[in-house]
Amino acid sequence: METFSDIIDAFGGPVEFGLAIGIKTSHARTMKARDSIPASRWMAVADAAAAKGLRAVTIEAMASIEARRDVQ
Repeated sequence: METFSDIIDAFGGPVEFGLAIGIKTSHARTMKARDSIPASRWMAVADAAAAKGLRAVTIEAMASIEARRDVQ
């Protein structure tokens, strides 16, 4: 995973991502458009990813994406 959008796409897109983590589709679409997932949602994302078998979607992966953004 290189971007937060990649993570959202791994779930099948914003609709499926929103359903998986319990947020409105409109909010999930905004996250994808901004290429951002707030840190307050990372645990829910990691838990939902584990339940779906998305082994590349982890807290560590999201932290790495965020760290690369901070450097740019």
